[in-house]
Amino acid sequence: MTTFGEELVFKALYETFPDPVIILDAGRVIRSANPAALDKFGYPVDAFIGQPARLIYADDHEYARRLHNRAAGVDERIARTSTYSYIRRDGSTFSGHLRTTPLIDADGKELALIGIIRDVSDLARAVQEKQQASDMLDAALDAMPEGFAIFDAQERLLVYNRAYVTICGPAGPLIRPGITAEEILQIAQENSHYPDALPDSPDWPAWMAHRMQDFRQPDNRAKIYRYADDRWLRVENIKTKDGNTVVLRVDVTELKRAELALERQRQELQHKNEALDQFTATVSHDLKAPLRHISMFSEMIEEELAAGNQEEVAASARHLRESARRMTRVIDSLLDYAQIAYQITAWSEVDLDDIVADTLGVLGSHAREADVTFEIAPLPKVHGDPELLRRLVQNLVGNAIKYRHPHRRPIVRVSGRAAGQQVELVVEDNGIGIDPRFALRIFEVFQRLHQDESIYGGTGIGLALAKRIVESHNGSIRLDTGFTEGARFVVTLPKRMRKTR
Repeated sequence: MTTFGEELVFKALYETFPDPVIILDAGRVIRSANPAALDKFGYPVDAFIGQPARLIYADDHEYARRLHNRAAGVDERIARTSTYSYIRRDGSTFSGHLRTTPLIDADGKELALIGIIRDVSDLARAVQEKQQASDMLDAALDAMPEGFAIFDAQERLLVYNRAYVTICGPAGPLIRPGITAEEILQIAQENSHYPDALPDSPDWPAWMAHRMQDFRQPDNRAKIYRYADDRWLRVENIKTKDGNTVVLRVDVTELKRAELALERQRQELQHKNEALDQFTATVSHDLKAPLRHISMFSEMIEEELAAGNQEEVAASARHLRESARRMTRVIDSLLDYAQIAYQITAWSEVDLDDIVADTLGVLGSHAREADVTFEIAPLPKVHGDPELLRRLVQNLVGNAIKYRHPHRRPIVRVSGRAAGQQVELVVEDNGIGIDPRFALRIFEVFQRLHQDESIYGGTGIGLALAKRIVESHNGSIRLDTGFTEGARFVVTLPKRMRKTR
């Protein structure tokens, strides 16, 4: 082909090439442009040729970036380093991928630069929209209160949100893409994040194996674990078709606490129903006994009057009055017991030293008559109802005096101590003691171990009343079955109580 023919081919290609082609001289001035370039930028030939290259760039920053890339010899075949923002004559802009070819003379000097610009606005827009979608997804994930993460088939972390980092506790600061699920779990466990599998516990290897088994072969059922500061976590692992694992970690503490509270209430209700059944049977028995006596002696009086046997009427009348008094005492004791449960209205800080001093004053004459020696140690303070606590101490000290040993001088000791958030009160005596077999029975209503009221009077409700007072303060009372020199009762109360309705 002749040179003339080559020029014709080049001209035909230049003028029909679909992308803008611009030729710059060594001074970065536009010397030639094909029809596609003029059309793309919206200029006539005389307004475009002879202009500086800056004309086509959207702003100084874009042009400076172009000059910098040119001076640094950046590989302009790579799209991300050679895409610039260009501006048309009407002020509209577009993104274009620039490819350049220098024209070099025989001495290696650059004479001109041929630039081909391909409009990639649609591609750039698609990339931008994809980035926006990705940003929106990241924002949505971070806004989720539930912990979310995705692990690949090799159990390496790919994606996670902020809540997942928080829920992982001590492992959170170390979480990064590529860390494995087992590493995350082990770091959290070694830092005591899971109370049911502490580092020194012999159960933790089995616990760890169970967690990893559920991660690797999930059964699509949620698991609940305790974690952090007495909180509860629902764990869900889902295997995808491509082998990845999607994990959800949801804090269900409030739901779990409500569930536990309902379970406690159910157990308490069951216990109360059982106690009510027992209480009803006991009350029925203890009320029927004096009623039977009243009925019996009434019939006897009627028969003796009919027979004219006046001598026996007086004796039967005495028995009748005693049965009526007995029934009155039983009814009064029942009313006293029934009113305890919801009487806690005057919460205050109570000094047990003052309570014991008041008790000794009330029981003073009884104590002097029994020649009791008291040994009182300093006692702590507790939060509760002072009147109920006073009745509690009076019951315990009164019992210690009542059940004294006939062959030794009675001694009653009262001591106490504060241990953490609890207060312990101890009342002990050197009396006749209580058989350990009856350690639970003595706290039931009307459970008398001594049936002869002429020796040890009472209705058998004192310790049941004490137990109810203690339980109304969220405490406990027990007989120390290891104490054999008499009887020792140990009362445990919370140091401070929350006011409840």
